Amino acid sequence: MTVVQTFNFHDLVGFQLHTQDPRAMAFFDAEYQYAKGDLADAMPLISLQWRHSQMPLFQRSGYCFHSHKILARWNYRIQLSDRLAAIEAIGNQTAVPMVHHMMVHPSLRYLSSLRGVIMLHGAAIVHNNRSVILTGRGGAGKTTISSLLLATGKNELQLHADDYVFIGPGPKTYAYLTRSHLYRDLLRWVPEIRSCLTSAERIRLEFFGRLRTATGERIKWPVRLPAERLWPGYDMAQSATLGAVLLLRRVPINEPRLVPLNRMDETVDRLIEMNFYEARHFCSLISAAPDHPLDSNWLQHWRERESELLRARLLEAPVFWLELPQTSQVSPSLGEKLLTLLSPILGTAREEAVDGREA
Repeated sequence: MTVVQTFNFHDLVGFQLHTQDPRAMAFFDAEYQYAKGDLADAMPLISLQWRHSQMPLFQRSGYCFHSHKILARWNYRIQLSDRLAAIEAIGNQTAVPMVHHMMVHPSLRYLSSLRGVIMLHGAAIVHNNRSVILTGRGGAGKTTISSLLLATGKNELQLHADDYVFIGPGPKTYAYLTRSHLYRDLLRWVPEIRSCLTSAERIRLEFFGRLRTATGERIKWPVRLPAERLWPGYDMAQSATLGAVLLLRRVPINEPRLVPLNRMDETVDRLIEMNFYEARHFCSLISAAPDHPLDSNWLQHWRERESELLRARLLEAPVFWLELPQTSQVSPSLGEKLLTLLSPILGTAREEAVDGREA
């Protein structure tokens, strides 16, 4: 019997999962637990019809075949328009998170941009209804720094986003809280997280860390942990006023610092390039799909739309480099230093002034 699960992202875009596969149901239920709910009338929709196949080794007639990291294999069809992303996928269990990452999530981003809201690759925290977005390419430390801030600030800070965040006019930010993707190095920076893991999860984290090192970063499998396990007792902010956007980078300094970024075009180009690097698999899957209804300039139009939206939002809020020491040694006081540095933005009790200058 096919079950339909529904998820509502701030009345912007809805997501429906149609499946008989209990493992797919469990995955999306855990990943999108904070968005579970009924759909608003006439809202843009992502519809995923998922069927499990133990060994989808070959391309089915009328479908495209895709494999990722050797283990994940699936056949798919996708129709993408201004109000609907209709996805049919048949694959193995390992393909479920890949279909989410490469097809469902980018479709959400695409449809949100048509509603005047950009999804930016980044983590976000909130204090007193003010959000700070930490952004940068994969490996820049978004999850690490947001986790360090949350652990240091205790439950004085609110959860908001771990991997992407919605940014709309105002400027307002809206939560996109999925399960956190944990990697081994995070435990060095935020050792408090270790107590949240079971013995099996710690073993998996160590194994995946060794695999990542052995393959030269080519294979990165996270341990996924829901927010209520990782941050028990913390509240989630569904929306907030955007306080600042921080681009992370490592530089040869001893203390973290904020440096104002005033070069708007360069900053927008940098962040849009990052966003579309994250969507590269989706763009390839769309291009390979038979008879999709989009015109040949769909990707250019999407990029231009997100660029315009991001430029408008960055004109409404300050943007900084958050420069971090280039070191593998973890300073026990780094969390407190970061909270002090961000106190003028977040409105926390820490009063040390921000010392920044244009790079």
